[in-house]
Amino acid sequence: MPHSTSTGPETVARRLVRLIAESQAAHDAGHHQQGLALAEQALNGASAVGEPLMLARIHTLMANHRWRLGQFEPSVQSARAALALWKAAERIDEQCDTLCLLAISFSEIGLQEEALKHATASFELARQHDRGLAMGVALNRIGICYDRLGDSIQAESFLLQSLGMAREHGGHGDRMLALNNLTATAISAYYQAQLRADDDASQQAIQRARQYGSRALSLARRHGDIYRVSVTQGNLGEALGLAGEFAEARSLLQEALASALQNGFRAVVLRMRHNIAEVLLREGRNEEAITELTATLQSLTEMDHETTRMRVHSALHRAYKATRQFEPALLHCEAHHQIEMQRVALQSKAQARLMVNRIDVERALMDGERSRLEAELHRLRTQQLEAEKELLEQRTAELHRETLEDPLTGLANRRHVDATLPLLIERSRGQGQPMALAMADLDHFKQVNDRHGHAVGDEVLRTVARLFGDKTRARDLLGRWGGEEFVLVFVDTPRETAHEICERLRSAVQAYPWSAIAPGLQVTLSLGLAVAQPGDNAIELVERADAALYEAKRLGRNRLMEG
Repeated sequence: MPHSTSTGPETVARRLVRLIAESQAAHDAGHHQQGLALAEQALNGASAVGEPLMLARIHTLMANHRWRLGQFEPSVQSARAALALWKAAERIDEQCDTLCLLAISFSEIGLQEEALKHATASFELARQHDRGLAMGVALNRIGICYDRLGDSIQAESFLLQSLGMAREHGGHGDRMLALNNLTATAISAYYQAQLRADDDASQQAIQRARQYGSRALSLARRHGDIYRVSVTQGNLGEALGLAGEFAEARSLLQEALASALQNGFRAVVLRMRHNIAEVLLREGRNEEAITELTATLQSLTEMDHETTRMRVHSALHRAYKATRQFEPALLHCEAHHQIEMQRVALQSKAQARLMVNRIDVERALMDGERSRLEAELHRLRTQQLEAEKELLEQRTAELHRETLEDPLTGLANRRHVDATLPLLIERSRGQGQPMALAMADLDHFKQVNDRHGHAVGDEVLRTVARLFGDKTRARDLLGRWGGEEFVLVFVDTPRETAHEICERLRSAVQAYPWSAIAPGLQVTLSLGLAVAQPGDNAIELVERADAALYEAKRLGRNRLMEG
């Protein structure tokens, strides 16, 4: 009998197992360019084996490598292909991990709603199947989403929960991940406190960032992952720079930059260069900062995210302004605002590209495993799963509302107004549009609660909120500032029109049949109106409207005054 050698699919399968193992080892060591090349080799030969779990593993590795290399849209494409295969195999842990990877990739692209949807789906799946560690990772991703949405308070709350679960169920890497994201969120809280001119809150935030960052870096070094060490060095370096510890900040950031350059972590390279320039600016070394930022700007490509370009233009604007070079300062300020105006269009294009990718993935999978996917699609269309999907969407919407809305009136809450008002001012200034802000306060509201009870007081607040909504436009920002005080922001509105709207609101409140709510009940409204001036920030605009409101109260209430 002739001697037979082992050739064909078995040999291919062994080669694929080796390539996958080597790609995973490269990932664990932080060598992502090498790891991606190995995974791509494995994918090219995987069709000969036709093993779904092996394909899922390859797509997952490619998605992780691409994310760490800053290739966020390709990461989404690979993760989607992996997720479909993990779902078909009913692999819960892998589904949770891949949903979280999709969440962070969407977040980096700027599609925060998509990111939050996938992170929430991961948490719900992990909760249903009692996966404590996976729940912690999902909470981490949800926290990142809220940080990107400008709500650092809610973000830090989710991330602290994630850290607690990592301590209970995970290892050093899981704790490091939570601590590193807590560092970034505390830095966001610092900047938000600075906008409010709240020095105490900003100092507390930066001290938290230093503590989180030091612990994260210690764990990253213990873990030995080059990528994680670079990222944690960058966050801690940024925090130290904000705390005024410039030499130590630059040392950490330069070390992170050198590692990122050596290993091809492009997104990390760009962030480190920007952070180094920011430290130089804080030191007053403006010319050096300009040199660093100009080189960074020139190195950017069309594939780099627009947020990076905006940050560099903003820093160059401040650097040139500090050196009294006003013409280039103005040019970079205009470039920053132009990119900001284009962001929605750019994100829509990314959404469109990814939608095409999703269709391509589904078509390719159906070509390979049509019968299995048809059965899966039939299961997904069952009434029970549709109900679960609807419930999940409701829970996501509720979570979003709880963060941004006042629960009593349904208007924007104080946190939402604080985050949104500076953006509206900048947009109004950039587009040359008028804008006005009114502070409104119900007169003698304490007497309403004392005489008629708090239930009647709550109904009065709800009714006033409805009247405001009926008498204003959808694009205006209406918020409950606190207690019986409201804020109204009229975008693209000249002074005369804003004055007319405020008088209409005051009259509507006075004329409303309040006795239908409680016999003898009467409610009036005082308002202070301020029109945005060149150079105004959010705090100054609110203060002028508040001063006008105080004058309206002093002159007898139930009136409108302008500041």
